[in-house]
Amino acid sequence: MHKRVSWIIGFVLLFTLSGAAVAQDAPIELTMWTWKIFHVPGLEAVAANFEADTGIKVTVQAYNPDDVYRTRITTSAQSGELPDILSYWSGGQWELAATDNLLELTDKVDEEWASEFLPGTYEKQSVMTQTTYDNCQADVKCTYSNLAEGQVFSVPYLAGQAFFVYGNKALMEEAGLDPNAAPATAEEWLDMMKTIKDKTGVAGLVTGVQNPDVLQFWLFNPLLITSCGPEVYDAIYGGKDSFTNPCALNVLNWINEISTNDLWMPGILSTNIDPADVAFSQERAAFDLGGTYTLGFLIAQGMDPENIISFPVPPLEGSALDTLEIAPAPLIDAMVTTNSEHPDEALQFLHYLTSPAQMELFAKTVGDLPAVKVSSDPELVGSVMPGLLNAISDYSPFQDATAPQLKEPSDVLKLGLQQFITSEITPEELAPNIDAANEAAWATRTGG
Repeated sequence: MHKRVSWIIGFVLLFTLSGAAVAQDAPIELTMWTWKIFHVPGLEAVAANFEADTGIKVTVQAYNPDDVYRTRITTSAQSGELPDILSYWSGGQWELAATDNLLELTDKVDEEWASEFLPGTYEKQSVMTQTTYDNCQADVKCTYSNLAEGQVFSVPYLAGQAFFVYGNKALMEEAGLDPNAAPATAEEWLDMMKTIKDKTGVAGLVTGVQNPDVLQFWLFNPLLITSCGPEVYDAIYGGKDSFTNPCALNVLNWINEISTNDLWMPGILSTNIDPADVAFSQERAAFDLGGTYTLGFLIAQGMDPENIISFPVPPLEGSALDTLEIAPAPLIDAMVTTNSEHPDEALQFLHYLTSPAQMELFAKTVGDLPAVKVSSDPELVGSVMPGLLNAISDYSPFQDATAPQLKEPSDVLKLGLQQFITSEITPEELAPNIDAANEAAWATRTGG
């Protein structure tokens, strides 16, 4: 009996140790969540490379729309079932961090890693800045007042900005235009729209005009700041100069010309942002006004990137600035959750994901702008991305314009830009109306 018991015990121990060895050698698997469905192929391409290089598998799962994604994160945080890696809106990670759902990365992101991000991305939204900290401490409703200045819980991998135009190369070529030549001026762009409309019958321009913010922030403002320069731009919005200033009136006149030449896509006033992009992908307009983030959506709609040219909103002839420099803003961060059973490996994937080579692969696959410094070589990032990358700058003239754009004059401006389309108002009538609203709003604000 004694020998039999010893044999059984030895067998059990051998089995247990063998099982432990097998478990230890089992491949590590991580899970990453996102809400951007069209990003999945790009993230999966990076994950495939990561697995080939490390043996660690990363499964990417998407939950959409935004509200569904937020709800899933909330309920999963409560049940302790968050994924290893989470994508989230840049600057929105603080509440998750404050409730101990995120691994702190303050000592993990070294100087070399931080230097790979585009200026104005990592240090602006991924690091708890003094301004963000002070604003939270001053707000009794702030939910992350337990965090400290300088803390880090995420890194950015997607950046973006508005002020970009996309053109249909096939329509340009059909109209006898060079499909690879972006317009140098707004006047040249307007002539291109006219030519395409005349030669092909296709509308010149589409964008989400139904959203009243679009015409002001995506078209009027970039034209105004290049036309007038940042100092005068700031003075106009600050109530110290006038929208009747020729540099501003020229912008209003140019935007009105789109309507007087019947270049807007039919039904433009009832067209919002996504439907506008869909219409462009269906060749119902020659040009589409949007942002860096528009390109990925167009590709997701089945549009061939080889048929797209991209360029920033071109300035008017004789503008104070001859080009529009565009500084990116961080849009999406990646973070490791405290639910992860493999935090070191999850952090390793974050570093791998945000390396230039993998971000170039991501950009080429999905057509979205990385928050990392990448090459503008079309072979590496695709044929359209260079048009975006070459306009991205460490500096933007908007950085020098600090005057707030008050609601009352902005409302008059937005309505007026829409009324150009219905011929209800002229630029000469609209400009003094904006001035009057601006003067009244600033008087109320300053108590004057």
